[in-house]
Amino acid sequence: MDKIRKKIGPIIIAVVILVVCLLGRNLFVGFNNLLGDLLIESKGVGEQIVIVAIDDASIAKLGQWPWPRGTYAELIKRLAKNPPLILGIDVLFSEPSRVGASDDKLLASALGEAKFPIVLASRTLDGVTPLASFVVGQVRMADVSLVVDPDGIVRRVPSNINFASELAGKNGVGSIDGRVVWSGKPGSFRRIPLYRLLEDDELVLSLAGKILILGSTATDLHDEQLTAIDRGRAMPGVEIEANLTNMYLSGYAYREVGGFAFFLLLLIITMLPAVCFILFSGMNRPLITSLGVLVLVIISTILFWQREVALPILLPFLAWFLSTIAQLLYRYFAVERSRKELRTLFGKYVSAPVLEEILRDPKAVKLGGEEYVATILFSDVRGFTTFSESMTPTELVTFLNRYLSNMTEIIIREGGVIDKYIGDAIMAFWGAPISNKNNAKDALLAATHMSDALDIFNEENRKLGIQEINIGIGLHTGAVVAGNMGSEHRFDYTVMGDTVNLSSRLESLTKAYGVQILASEDTLVAVGPMELKSLGINFREVDCVLVKGKHKPVRIFEIYPEARSGEYNKVAGFFSTALEYYYKGDWNKCLKMLADIEGITPNDGPSRILRERCLQFKVVPPADWNGIYEHKSK
Repeated sequence: MDKIRKKIGPIIIAVVILVVCLLGRNLFVGFNNLLGDLLIESKGVGEQIVIVAIDDASIAKLGQWPWPRGTYAELIKRLAKNPPLILGIDVLFSEPSRVGASDDKLLASALGEAKFPIVLASRTLDGVTPLASFVVGQVRMADVSLVVDPDGIVRRVPSNINFASELAGKNGVGSIDGRVVWSGKPGSFRRIPLYRLLEDDELVLSLAGKILILGSTATDLHDEQLTAIDRGRAMPGVEIEANLTNMYLSGYAYREVGGFAFFLLLLIITMLPAVCFILFSGMNRPLITSLGVLVLVIISTILFWQREVALPILLPFLAWFLSTIAQLLYRYFAVERSRKELRTLFGKYVSAPVLEEILRDPKAVKLGGEEYVATILFSDVRGFTTFSESMTPTELVTFLNRYLSNMTEIIIREGGVIDKYIGDAIMAFWGAPISNKNNAKDALLAATHMSDALDIFNEENRKLGIQEINIGIGLHTGAVVAGNMGSEHRFDYTVMGDTVNLSSRLESLTKAYGVQILASEDTLVAVGPMELKSLGINFREVDCVLVKGKHKPVRIFEIYPEARSGEYNKVAGFFSTALEYYYKGDWNKCLKMLADIEGITPNDGPSRILRERCLQFKVVPPADWNGIYEHKSK
């Protein structure tokens, strides 16, 4: 995880630089615009704005286009009787009338006499302006040029002094540089055919105080553009001007995020996936969380657009995507390398569930050395050196592989870790590298199952004509340090500590006591008497000893198989009483109890060793006897 954190900074910087470079080259601009189109919504049409349409019906009524200038002059004079707030004429009067100079004079006269503001269309950048004689009185001109993106869509507000801002009374002040805030789709504004105003005085009267925009809507005049509000239908230029005018009047404006704010936004969005991968381990959880963050970003973007804040869409998503992919790739290769190392370390020595737990959360395995409470098991074949002399090397290897395979399968099945094989000996442990509160129980079950498996193994040996064997198993539970031990060139995952040493000593003592399994009191206490009974694990206390090299005494217990429980039950009371006399130093009474046991079970190992000590202590009493026997050898 620390390595991942160290990589976060360079990844974020690289992603932001890449995205900014893409921005600088204007890549994906068209797709980004398309996404923005999906987020815009209609704001509603103002009733103050009315389109005076040069439509198909008017052309059919008034004759071939272009009309004489006198037609416009007549309209202006009729409007003058009940003047509108302002009249915008989206028709270019840049050349003399085809009818003649008298026609131009009619229009110039009407314009000069008008008592209400009139705005005439021009295209300043192209040098197309109305005739000078028309710009008189309250007449002014303004640019009707539209900003058309490379994909042929009108999205942006002209930044110069434009026709719509003049109609809205802005006079070029506070021009807007950004997206158009659309009032509605094509056909949303009220349209009145021009010819009707020339015929209907009441209709003219109803338009008093309105903002009138005169322009072409006729199909054959082709004065229309595709817009962001409806990419499927073209909108007449005059209606686009109506939308712009309504935007100015209503104070609508998309505020676009750019410059430092845009860079900061990219940085934050790039960091969010990185934070997810820092907070969560594995692959699924950080990815799902990062996807959740993306959903929140998308929702936030939609809400901002609804509030006229035009956040960039594609590039932040691209920043999130590249950052997430970078984190995934780094996590994948880093984790896979770690998983490979862990699989190499543990794959042959632990059960599949334990291995999967290790691989699921590698953080739980601290390979540098971590303290655990674990149960250690040592197992050894009795008299193996003498036994091996009767076999050839090949036969011995075959025999050992059969034996070790059987025992290893049991240990791994019970969740243990095979630490090492030392010839015929096995060292295993429970409780590391994944903490396991049931480590003592699992180890005891493994030991009893190993004892049962030995009976089956010996039955097979008899059929093969091979000598039977016996084993000793020692178990102890306590604190250990687990981790990689060895040199920088070769190391193994193992456990170390007094717990390991004591377990090894208990395995050695099984031979002296003539038993198969010895466990410390700590191991039994870790499980508890009720659970031991429910598991069918039989035990009896056999001694309190101080093993070689240790200063703390330990009570030790024999774990015996269910098959011998009937025999042991017969002598359990006698042996328990004998042990009490032994601890008190009453050798005679202890010997009497042991004699009763001998009559029932002549070959009981723990009874034999107590008898030998009592006879010895009667001759040479131990000094300061406290019930603890010190073993001088391993």
